Amino acid sequence: MAAQAANVSLTTLNWPPFVGDSLDRGGFINVIVQESLAAAGYTSDVEFTAWQTALDTVKAGEKDAVVGGYYSEARAKDYLYSIPLYTVMVGVIKTPKLDISSYDSFTTLNNYKIGKVEGFVTSEAFDNYAFSQLQVFKEVDQAVAALEAGKIDLYADSLSAAREEAKKQGMDPMDLQILIPPLEEHDLYLLVSKAIPNSEELRNAFNKGLIELQASGRYEEILKEFNQ
Repeated sequence: MAAQAANVSLTTLNWPPFVGDSLDRGGFINVIVQESLAAAGYTSDVEFTAWQTALDTVKAGEKDAVVGGYYSEARAKDYLYSIPLYTVMVGVIKTPKLDISSYDSFTTLNNYKIGKVEGFVTSEAFDNYAFSQLQVFKEVDQAVAALEAGKIDLYADSLSAAREEAKKQGMDPMDLQILIPPLEEHDLYLLVSKAIPNSEELRNAFNKGLIELQASGRYEEILKEFNQ
């Protein structure tokens, strides 16, 4: 069984600068996770895929854990959460084509075509609002391309992630701006499948490994290595 073996199978999405198969060692969040597991006595491997696919695969117990997910009550039914890995600011992002810089309600935002990635948690209030023109994309690159092409007006995500993808697509990343106020500040976690044997043992061992990484100073070294 996966959780009883020395190797932990991980999965996540392509979401630079945090995680991604194009990044050095899979990105700094992946390095933090894999080194924390190593400190706890595990080896690990990671597969990059669409976010909803990653969530579904781990929920079914086909892989052990998702790297870098936000917390939600709905997810807590299927996954055990680690202690926090890192904190990310999430908001609604625009290009210079849209002449607004702030909003006072979701009713105001409902006048625009908004994009998000399938399976993403933004904020409880935002995710529960029935936006009439919401478009869902499988991958971050699709959503950012749609924003640049004017197929959507706004995109809900981390500004750092959106700017990183914009740079890859040849856009000026500084053209992307977050509307005021931001939606929410989120911690990133390791989400361990409740469907695997010894899931609590794995989660607890990971937590100890992460604490060890932080106490030794290695956590800060990783952030510096990736200019975070």
